[in-house]
Amino acid sequence: MKYFVVLVFLSAFVYGRDEDYFRKLDALRPEAPCNSVGGVCTFAADCPLLTEESGLCPEQRSQGVECCYGVSRKETRCRRQGGECWPSDQRCGTEFKGASDCGRGEKCCILV
Repeated sequence: MKYFVVLVFLSAFVYGRDEDYFRKLDALRPEAPCNSVGGVCTFAADCPLLTEESGLCPEQRSQGVECCYGVSRKETRCRRQGGECWPSDQRCGTEFKGASDCGRGEKCCILV
């Protein structure tokens, strides 16, 4: 029983941290200098590929935000990856296997 309680507590703690991170991620705003080079403003530490020029998200730079090519590495929500959750038995071209928001019996199909 003790192990179960600890497991439930840890799950809630980790889930809460993810939700807190996603709230911060959702609060980031696009900025014109970054948009003009085809980038996305996100946390530099989570950026898959920084743009060559830094400082293209000047209004949010103090929060550790930089202009990146691609979404944050920590972004696991299907829609934010450009997909939709579909029933697992449906065919789709590209599947994002790391989706955290698709339910049981669903998969994340990237819509291109």
